[in-house]
Amino acid sequence: MFWKGPVFTKDGFTGKGIDLETCSIADALDGEEDGIIVPLFRNCHTHLGDTLARDEVPESLALAELVGPSGWKHKWLETNPAEASILAGMQEIIASGTGLVMDFREGGKAGLNVFPEMEYPGTLILLGRPEENEGLPGDNAGISSLTDVGDMAVEMVQQSRKRNGLVGIHHSENEHEEIQAIIDLKPDFLVHMCHATDDDLEAVRSAGISIVVCPRSNSYFGNLPPLTKMLELGIDVGFGTDNGMLCTANILDEIRFVRQEFDLVDLQQILSIACFGLDDMFNKDRTSTYSNLDQSGWVLLSRAAKDNFESVFSPNAEILGVRWRN
Repeated sequence: MFWKGPVFTKDGFTGKGIDLETCSIADALDGEEDGIIVPLFRNCHTHLGDTLARDEVPESLALAELVGPSGWKHKWLETNPAEASILAGMQEIIASGTGLVMDFREGGKAGLNVFPEMEYPGTLILLGRPEENEGLPGDNAGISSLTDVGDMAVEMVQQSRKRNGLVGIHHSENEHEEIQAIIDLKPDFLVHMCHATDDDLEAVRSAGISIVVCPRSNSYFGNLPPLTKMLELGIDVGFGTDNGMLCTANILDEIRFVRQEFDLVDLQQILSIACFGLDDMFNKDRTSTYSNLDQSGWVLLSRAAKDNFESVFSPNAEILGVRWRN
């Protein structure tokens, strides 16, 4: 069985469709197209545990008041079932054709354990953080910020490295924070970097550290990341949707917002980040199978405009089908 239509790759649109059995790209197919075909999306930063708080978020709270260590979000989490909230977020992930999700988990080992045992056909990466008097739960470390965890960050990074895990750190989200302490820790990626200077970004690029940006969530607090500069420098970038209580987990919603706010970034660059974000990070040892399109999954989108890119970014485009990766 085949899906017929233009296929998006790292080099742009090519081919006439894909073989749904092998996921190989076909150069010639007869008949009318089914739609536009793109690789599964990647959501490189989520907090799905607060998804069901979306209709309850108080207005006009500052970032620290809403999501800080003692903020409204954490009080909400104490009195509401995280598993149901995560399930709601994962339903958005699956419905939007997202084949990779990286979730920062609050609540230590218990926080990791509440992630529902559901049949998610994509790649799930959970980044944990310890509760008081607890070591790093799991293999991957999701650090809220160096300001929050202090000296414990070094221990978290060391524990993750011993387990061959990934390390991600929130940085310069709502105000500028010094970069050298971050560079010394050598994380795999940073999240947000809204108030990073050009020198900060140069240092991050030189250190081979990737960055995940979440423009919709950032804009809620009056921030935006310097995405154009990041791309000019050649930094490995991914998109995330951040807190489920602020934004849907749908990467199509995210890239349509990016298009609106960053008019100097062309549509091919934006779509490439949505589909291939953090490729450098995942493929540091050149053994990653996730970056191999023959082993990728695919999303079939309805055609909503004559131009392929305009069609993908149109709010009228719909997901017609998902072929999950091999």
